Amino acid sequence: MQMASAMINITTQPRPKSVHVVVNPAPSRRIPLLAMLNQAFRDAGIAWDLSITHGPGDGKRLAKKAVKNGAEVVAVYGGDGTVMEVAAGLLKTDTPMLILGGGTGNLVASELRLSTNIEKACALVCGENYSTRRIDVGMMGERPFLLRIGCGIEVGVVQEATRELKDQFGKWAYVFAGIKTLQETPEAKYEIILDGKEKIEATGVACVVANTGTVGVGRLTLAPSVDVHDGKLDVFFLKKANIEGIVQIASKMTGLDRLRKEEADPVLDASQAVTHWQVSTVEIRTDPVLDIQVDGDVVAKTPQSIRVLPEGLRVVIADPSLTDKKDWL
Repeated sequence: MQMASAMINITTQPRPKSVHVVVNPAPSRRIPLLAMLNQAFRDAGIAWDLSITHGPGDGKRLAKKAVKNGAEVVAVYGGDGTVMEVAAGLLKTDTPMLILGGGTGNLVASELRLSTNIEKACALVCGENYSTRRIDVGMMGERPFLLRIGCGIEVGVVQEATRELKDQFGKWAYVFAGIKTLQETPEAKYEIILDGKEKIEATGVACVVANTGTVGVGRLTLAPSVDVHDGKLDVFFLKKANIEGIVQIASKMTGLDRLRKEEADPVLDASQAVTHWQVSTVEIRTDPVLDIQVDGDVVAKTPQSIRVLPEGLRVVIADPSLTDKKDWL
């Protein structure tokens, strides 16, 4: 049943007969995962099975295999990197992905307003009906991403936020890593081409291309306008790693940049520190060549071409009738 809305591409279908769960065993959460999955799906009359990732690429391969074997829903338990891999195996299919959480940040789940409680997540498909919707996917070459790609400061944050640090401090590990990285990241020369037309040449310390806005600390976002359903990517360029840049990023994340200029403290006015564009495609070149992180993993280097794949992935969502409508617009 298609819900009537030009902006909300939500569908509702009967409870699935089969679910395949892809599990990354690395996260340190100590829970009886198998017992919880078995109780939830068995009680709902859903046939389920499970496969385990052992290294890079396994999530994509196992998701593709699950679809080939007839799974109606593919669930994923792990961090955002595992979620991204499973999503890669489901691109352009009608098989929806159910996110069970399991990582440190769980940013994709946060973006979609999904609970990372296992029982609540499983319950989304265990009722009489369940709801799905399509979301945008970013593509760097042929590599998909759900959250964002970044070079410069972001790569340092990913590398500094070690497994030990995340086990000890959770999502705040990224904050501590960010503070350290801000002090160490050198400037680079960037050439940024927006939608194949506008060319930007500038010196800076970071460039981020975001599909989603969630950053994993409270409800802070990169900018209120970033939307995983708008068919666009958001490009952020940070020119300097100084207090002005930090203030500008913080103001965008909290929406304070919309205050009238006369209400802002002129000493902290950093309107030139961070630039933001919305695009369908972007090309990034740097001098020197920089590492690029994709959804939390450092896997590529500049130059790169990035594009959006509108509505490229179907995901299981919370019942929209139980959610404040503004969350879906």
